[in-house]
Amino acid sequence: MAYRSRHQGHHKYKSKISYLFELYADDNNTETQADNAKYIAVLVSGYLEQAIKEILLQYVTSISDNSVSKYIEDSWPISRNMTTNNIQNILSQFNENWAKEFSDWLKVIKNRDGKVNVIEDRKGDINSIVKWRNYIAHGQESNTTGVTLKSVQEKFNTIKDLVLLIETMVKK
Repeated sequence: MAYRSRHQGHHKYKSKISYLFELYADDNNTETQADNAKYIAVLVSGYLEQAIKEILLQYVTSISDNSVSKYIEDSWPISRNMTTNNIQNILSQFNENWAKEFSDWLKVIKNRDGKVNVIEDRKGDINSIVKWRNYIAHGQESNTTGVTLKSVQEKFNTIKDLVLLIETMVKK
């Protein structure tokens, strides 16, 4: 029960990111827009990491004895790059069916903006956000030329869909 009272933040985190997109949308200064996009990219990557951790730890808390959920919570890494490979590995450690469902979700062809048969690169979206965060955090901003408010927003939409998928899977 202690876990639930301490970790309910990923919904607030998502709201903060959505608010920042709205706040920065009308900024016409390309330099500040680029800086804002990089800042939000770091937050989106953090949101992904935090949301997956919270959802899975809430799941463990709901099905396990307190000592088991405390062990899982205490042994979870402080920080983890949530690439699609890492997400796949984490999900498979909990439930092989979740890992398969995630893998299938990555391959879906989806209609976007009314266009038919546009392949949505979910895997690329997730891995790009993590890669950008690492470049920014390690001072390699020259590798972030594709980081714009629009590109980060697209990746954030994919990540919100992924978080919803995981929330849905653990509730089944």
